Amino acid sequence: MTIGCLANWLRNRTFHCAITAPLFLIGGVLFLLSGAHVIHVNARWVWPFVLIGVGIAFLLEWLYGQRAT
Repeated sequence: MTIGCLANWLRNRTFHCAITAPLFLIGGVLFLLSGAHVIHVNARWVWPFVLIGVGIAFLLEWLYGQRAT
């Protein structure tokens, strides 16, 4: 998801991708470190933060993003 958002942001400059790419990267790294038993992270706590962040990103784009004319 991070790579897709980063590619979309570089090509189309969509506002939400500038916010969601780092969110997905942080979530992915947390799950990777948890899977490698470096840290213990409960998925029940990671997903709500990612989903709320994505919702806020889309809301901000809807409110403040440039509209195609």
